[in-house]
Amino acid sequence: MLKENCLHIGSIFKLHGYKGNIILYNENDYSFDFKKINHLFIDIDKILVPFFIERISVHKTKNFLIKLEGIDSEIKAKKILNHEIYFSNDFKPINFEKTKDEENIIGYEIKDNLLGKIGVIEKIDSQTSQKLIYVKGNKNDFCFPMNDHFIKSIDKIKKCLIVEIPKEIIDLN
Repeated sequence: MLKENCLHIGSIFKLHGYKGNIILYNENDYSFDFKKINHLFIDIDKILVPFFIERISVHKTKNFLIKLEGIDSEIKAKKILNHEIYFSNDFKPINFEKTKDEENIIGYEIKDNLLGKIGVIEKIDSQTSQKLIYVKGNKNDFCFPMNDHFIKSIDKIKKCLIVEIPKEIIDLN
C-alpha cells in the first residue's frame, strides 16, 4: 500500500497492559465508524505493513485502544511502539471534511465586525483541548479559540473569516 492511498492517523505512543494492547495517538482527532475498520498499516522501515484489528475503541481524548492480530505480548507490542499508523482511504473519518476545512483556512484574512481587518490566519493548534487560531496581526500577533462564539462566518470565495473578538483578547497576546 502506498502512503498517498492512506490517511495518516498518528503514532503508537503507549502500551496498555501486558497482552499486546496498544494506544494510538489520534493526531487530528478523527472520528471513525469502528464497525467498518478491520485493518491498519504500520510504517516499519518506510514500508506500510498491514495488520488486522481484533478490537478498536476510543480511549480518552484523541486516543484509540487497539488490539492487533498477532501482537499478543508486551515484547511484540514494544517492537511497534512509536511507529506511525495509517488507515486506508476506504475508512474516511466521519469528521474528515470539517478537519480539512480547518486546515484550508490558513492564510485567510481575519475581519472583525467592529475593528475591520485585523490580520491573517497563520496556524491552527489542535493540540489543546480547545482549538486555537493563531493570527499574524496588523499591530500584534494574537490567538483566539476556534468556536462559534467568535467566528461569525467564513467566506471561502474572498478567503476571509468574519469574527467578533473582544479587543481585550487581541491586546492580551
